[in-house]
Amino acid sequence: MLYESDVITSVCNFLKKYNFEILQQLNENQKGDDIIAINNKKQKIYIEAKGETSSKEGSNRFGKEFNGSQKKVHVSQALYRAIKMKEENSSLSGIAFPETKGHLSLIEPIKQTLREIGIEVFWIKDDGTVRVENHSKIF
Repeated sequence: MLYESDVITSVCNFLKKYNFEILQQLNENQKGDDIIAINNKKQKIYIEAKGETSSKEGSNRFGKEFNGSQKKVHVSQALYRAIKMKEENSSLSGIAFPETKGHLSLIEPIKQTLREIGIEVFWIKDDGTVRVENHSKIF
């Protein structure tokens, strides 16, 4: 199961392969923009990431997959943050999730709108590989 920091690390490794410099890489215990990166064309991208389980030992969800309601809240929070980052920074913006049935089912109905507003969607597999629903064509 992927923690938020696993998702963040995987996306940062992916971005580096596409010549992005990582300006900020937070973990689930830090507040702020999870990932800020810039490429050689000076295009910045801000990415909000979510995991599929709690990383806090002793919490009710530690080691257990978030339920459908929790995933919906996480997707909503990530979308709000990505749109806000795009608005504030006039730059590329994205969201990153573990590639689970639950997350896929929440994004699928809004995929076209995300494409239209230019929000990148990064899907992380259990092995750390990344698949991007490419909207901006920078990858």
